[in-house]
Formats: sequence, structure tokens, C-alpha cells
Amino acid sequence: MRKNLLIAGFIGLFVGLFIFDYFIAGIPVLSVVSFIVVIAGFASNRKEQPIPTIQIPQQLHCQNCGTTIYPGHKFCTVCGAPNPYNTMGQPQPAAMPASDASIEGYMPQPETLQGIEVSTSGNLLRAFMNLFAPRAPMAEVSNAVYEKMDPVGIVGNMKLLLVSAVLFVGFYALFFGGQAYAIINSNLFYFLATYSVAIVYLIIIYRTDKYEKEPFKFIVFIFVSGVACGIIAAPINDLIGPIFQAALGNAALIGPFTEEPLKALGFYYLVTRKQFSKEFNTPLDGIVYGFAAGMGFFAMENFIYYLNPQVGGPELLLLRSFLLWGHGVWVATTGLWLAIAKTQRGYLKRSDLIPGMVVAIFMHFMWNGWQGWLGADLGWVALIGQLIFQFWYMKKIIREALRDEVLWGYGQGMAPVE
Repeated sequence: MRKNLLIAGFIGLFVGLFIFDYFIAGIPVLSVVSFIVVIAGFASNRKEQPIPTIQIPQQLHCQNCGTTIYPGHKFCTVCGAPNPYNTMGQPQPAAMPASDASIEGYMPQPETLQGIEVSTSGNLLRAFMNLFAPRAPMAEVSNAVYEKMDPVGIVGNMKLLLVSAVLFVGFYALFFGGQAYAIINSNLFYFLATYSVAIVYLIIIYRTDKYEKEPFKFIVFIFVSGVACGIIAAPINDLIGPIFQAALGNAALIGPFTEEPLKALGFYYLVTRKQFSKEFNTPLDGIVYGFAAGMGFFAMENFIYYLNPQVGGPELLLLRSFLLWGHGVWVATTGLWLAIAKTQRGYLKRSDLIPGMVVAIFMHFMWNGWQGWLGADLGWVALIGQLIFQFWYMKKIIREALRDEVLWGYGQGMAPVE
């Protein structure tokens, strides 16, 4: 692994520095990519470490009805009986020796997993390394991985779905104005087709979440938030795009800097709400939520491009449907590293958005720039290469996230399933 990475990286550096003469702000783009590959190669120069083991908290059951319960809940979610194991936020009694465990009235206490300090710069470096090198198993985690969201009831579920519907309809009403219904109705087949493709991609990723499926209402809201952010991204791109065109020769290079933060906005809002935050507690959650936001944007943007009278049409829609699912991969990277910080520390800070988002912007920037830097023919080669890389990378980060969940005992029934 290390040898292959180093060879690829140094060849790329040679080609970027001495053969191609494409410069962005004085830095050869190919050389930047290759430099990261070289770093990843050196980082992989370590002996293979065995997967660590952690102390999985004891699985607890309601003393009244026998239902599995979790330390963070005050009551059983089935029969309503008080949860005697609820010790979250309370002083922990000293552990009783095993010899005294038979004393009447003694109750075993689940282990409290304290969070660790999270370094934003450290996670940023690891996020770039993770593009090529494996991510280490997460043995040091907080109790967030075992937290279970309190039921929000039918009203809470309907409220979130209603907000999603308003956002979806509102986006098209604002974007197309009074012609929204007529435009969509006259192109209904292609409108449904582009959203169907996005939903198929999303279902594929959603089904990889083996142990703790994310609530349907959350997926819908985050998907729609990805659609709705286009109402802000489009005018900003139109406003600043000419500056990038004049300075760098490619107006599309503005896209990563506006679209990636906006696509992450909806799911960041959701997972930082008090009533919903406990549901966001594993790296795979971040991948699924981020991919959902990206697929919403992907569907919205594809339909807008289809309607473009100069370059649009069914052929472009078909091409973008096969190529542009990278929108999901980029936001999934933001979500992954946001979730890693939550898993490590137990709560989120705004700075936790930085590591994954910087990597997402980088990948999106490269995607938008290849044809401008390398020309049409070589640009297509680079795009196909990045497409293959993104497919491999997505499989890798999902596999690593599932490995962590197995490590935490999710495969043994410890997943906090609602």
C-alpha cells in the first residue's frame, strides 16, 4: 500500500511540475493532489495494528416488561416504568467489588464512556489522509454512540415532514415564480426522472446502514434542504462567478465554495437541535445524512440544467445523472467528519464542520476544474478517474464506519434503535 501510494504520488509530482504547465494561483493542481498522495504514503508506513477492543456497556432491560432500555432514558419507552439505570448527568457511585455483587439492593452500573478532546486541525489532517489511507478504528468514544433519541410523537414527525414539503414547494415557487407549475407540468417526465435517479442512489447508501437505520423524516428533511439551498447558491454563483472567470478562467470554480457550505446547512441545523441531536451519533449517520443532502442538490441542479435553453436537454440530463452523484460523496465527507467529532467528544462545535468541509470543497474544486486546466480530452480522462476514485472512496468510508459500529457492540444488540 505504502509503496504504491509513494510511486503514484512522486510520478504525479514529476508530471505536474515538469510536463504540464497548468497553474492556479501559482500552484500546479496536479502537484497538489500528488503531494497529498505522497503524504498518505508516508502515513501508511506503520505496522498493521489489530482492531482494538473497548468495554461495551452492559445491555440493560426494563425490570417491569423486559424491553431493552438505555442509560440515558428516565423511563422505559414501552411500559413507562422508571429506568433504575438512568445515571447520565448524575454522580457515579463507586463500583462495588465483585464479592459484594450479591448484596441485596445492589444494582450494576453501566460504564460511562467519557469523551475525548477533539483537535480540529488534527481531524483536518486525518480527513485529507483518509482520502487514500485507512482510518484507524475508533476505540475512544463518548457515550453519544449509545444515546437514543426521545420519542417526538406524531405531531413532531408531521411537523418535520410539513416543513420539508413547504421548503420543496417554496424553492420552485421562488426559483420559477408564477410559471413554476407550468414549467414542471410541461416537463413532468424529466422532473420525476431526475428525482427518481437521486432517490435510487440515496436508497443504495441508506441500505448500507445495517444496525441503526436513520428516521425517514430526517432523511426527507435533509434531502429537501439540499434542494432548497439552491435558491441561495444560484444567485451567489451568478454574482461571483464572473470574478472567478476573469481571475482563473473558469466561473465554475466558485461552486465548491458556495455549494458545499450550503448543502451542509440543513443537516447541521437538524443534528444540533436538542430534540434530534441524539440521533446523530456515528460516522455512518454523517455519511447517510450528508449523502441525502447532496442527492437533493444533485436532483435540483440536474433539472435546472435540463431546462437551460443553451446547453440543456435529455442528453445532458442523462449524462449528469451518471456523473454528478459526486455531490453526495462530497457532502458525505463533511457529514463523516462532523459525526466523528460528535462521537469523540459527545457534542458538537461549529469548528467541527471545518475538516470534512475543506476536503469536500477540495474534491468539488478538482471536479469543476479538470477540463479548464487540462482541456476537453484530458479533462474527461481526469473526470472519469475522479469518478472511479469517488466510488472506491465511498465504499471505503462506509466499510470503516460499519467496522466502528461492530466494535461498539452494535452487532450484539447495543445499537440505540428507536
